[in-house]
This record gives sequence, C-alpha cells and structure tokens, in this order.
Amino acid sequence: MFIRLILIIALSFFVIYGLNYLDLADIGYSFQTVAVTAIVLIVLGILYRVFTKFLKVLLFVFVFLPLVALLIYYLYSYVTGAPMEMPDMDWIEKGTQWL
Repeated sequence: MFIRLILIIALSFFVIYGLNYLDLADIGYSFQTVAVTAIVLIVLGILYRVFTKFLKVLLFVFVFLPLVALLIYYLYSYVTGAPMEMPDMDWIEKGTQWL
C-alpha cells in the first residue's frame, strides 16, 4: 500500500510535468497540486475498475446470453423438427422510417 502511494505521487509529478511540457497548463509543484493530482489519479483508477466490470456484465448480458439462447433454440427446433420462427421485425422498420 505504501509503495502504491509512492508510485501514485511519482505519477502525479509526471502528469504535472507533462501538462507543463505540452503547455496545456502552467502548474507549479506545490503540495496542494500534487495531492489533487494524486486524488484525481486514484479516482480515475477506481472509475476504470468499476466501468470495466460493468462493461463485462453488459457484454455477458447483451451478447453472450442471447447467443446461447439462439443456440439452444436452434438445437431445440432441430431435435423436435419444428421450424424456427423468427420474431416480427416490423417495429424496427417503422421506427427507422423517420430517418
């Protein structure tokens, strides 16, 4: 934990240096600016972890599960001999007419 804090503070110095080098901002190396930069980096890291886990859930729910459901439906219709019935997609056609 202590090493991670040291790395975040070092990264804060590099971020401030990069902002000054690229003339995006004129920021001095004070305790306050380094602390704010470190807090922003920690918050961005937390947001990154949260959103990547959330996107994995969305990918699972909206891509993987429908594909598995279609595969099961296909196998069921193959085994029973019933024809596959596709859902009516007229609502998509009606919704895109105004485009």
